[in-house]
Amino acid sequence: MIRFTVFGICILLLSGCLATSEFDAISASANERLNSARERAVVPSTRDVHIMHEQGYFVPPLNHPQNNTPGWFNLPVQFVFSDYPLRNALLDITSPIGVSVRLLDNIDPELPLTMQHSGTLAEAIEQIALTTGLSFTAEERLLTWRQYEMAEFDVAFLAGATNFFLGGDGSTMGAPSMPQGAQGLPLNTGLNDDSGQYLNFASDALSVWDDLARALQLLISTEGEIAINQSSTSVLVRDLPQYVQQVREYLMQQNERLTRQVAVDVQVIDVTFNDSTQSAVDWDLIYQATEASGAFNLGSHVGQLSRDGLSLGYERLQGPMAGSQLLLRALSQQGVVEISNHPRLVTLNNQISKIILEDNVTYLASAGSSSTANVGSNDLLIPGVVRTGFELYLLPKVANDQVLLQLSTSLSDLKNINEVSSGDTTIQTPQTSRKKFFMKAIVQNQESLLISGLQNSRSHYQYDRSLMSRILGGSRSRSTQHTETLLILTPRILPSGRML
Repeated sequence: MIRFTVFGICILLLSGCLATSEFDAISASANERLNSARERAVVPSTRDVHIMHEQGYFVPPLNHPQNNTPGWFNLPVQFVFSDYPLRNALLDITSPIGVSVRLLDNIDPELPLTMQHSGTLAEAIEQIALTTGLSFTAEERLLTWRQYEMAEFDVAFLAGATNFFLGGDGSTMGAPSMPQGAQGLPLNTGLNDDSGQYLNFASDALSVWDDLARALQLLISTEGEIAINQSSTSVLVRDLPQYVQQVREYLMQQNERLTRQVAVDVQVIDVTFNDSTQSAVDWDLIYQATEASGAFNLGSHVGQLSRDGLSLGYERLQGPMAGSQLLLRALSQQGVVEISNHPRLVTLNNQISKIILEDNVTYLASAGSSSTANVGSNDLLIPGVVRTGFELYLLPKVANDQVLLQLSTSLSDLKNINEVSSGDTTIQTPQTSRKKFFMKAIVQNQESLLISGLQNSRSHYQYDRSLMSRILGGSRSRSTQHTETLLILTPRILPSGRML
């Protein structure tokens, strides 16, 4: 018995020791956690804490009304309708907020409506309009529903139509023109073609409004109506909402096309060759002189340009004015270069524009005398006018960062005015040169179109009036001067802002 008692006392003592050691371990762990928490409270954390400290008052965000809609548009609403009459559904939604409902255009108030919604009143009304195909107008105390929607759209075009005619019609045979108001003066423009062959590009009436009326008729329903007002450059449409939306999208697309702008920089370069035997630009030399610059793209066609030097050709150059200074330096190695920079031509997409720079020179076209019985005679001097210069007609089409150009250009120059005598009467005869072309080309935006092959020859005669030359019967020497005109056109697509 005593043995069991001693054994129990030993077990109790051992348990007490174990409990004491476990208590000490738990107490130490708790103290460590407390010390760690105190340190974190004293030392600021290096982690990113998404807390902003600002002085002032806290204002919660407000649900602002959408656009100019009534304030009740943003109120919450929740409902479920199943084959519910339209009028009853609208009254259930709007009556609690004191808004009346009006149905116009013979809308069936018993039209069944099946839908469910949980959101704002604005979203609910738009969903009802989309489901029924009706249009609505919301005011502070009234919600009006219509079967037809009426909308007005602006058109980015001026009133009227455009008429143009490019090229020749074969009816003018080189006779001097007599414009109205010229008071009988012969007028020589150097622009009339006496050839029986002709090429033209014409539009009797380029009317955006007529085309617009035909296109809009395809977009509206049989019950729809359209009114085009050229005086205010607008279109009024009354139709079902889905058809009005089609008209809206089409007019937005057309306005974007009509407001595209193109600016064309024009440079005319005349090269008078130093070598009297050279009659055209040697493009092989140009290519060799500019090969390392990378500004020209003449490698694939330079051989053809050299072989066909006497024919009209064109080539696209890379970059704005495409290294024109390098071209001028290369051309100056072959002759005297004269540059004429003309004003920039700005036009809209698919709209024709022109630029004319001309010089007028007066000459003595005819001379004579008239006599009257018992009065005497009077000398008559009738002057004429020579009109020369630069004329450019341009019709651009912008698409995919490219410009399709329809060009009609004439370059004329007054070479000389000679005198012709018959008895005591002397008149003057002008001598003009003309360079004319009519062509189409596609040019990348801000690339240059180089047109060559416009060549001209001028002969000079010099008489030897020395005594020995007179004894031998006189002598005359002739020198020929060759000139080629290069035309560089650089179209630039201008950024068009949101006009309408």
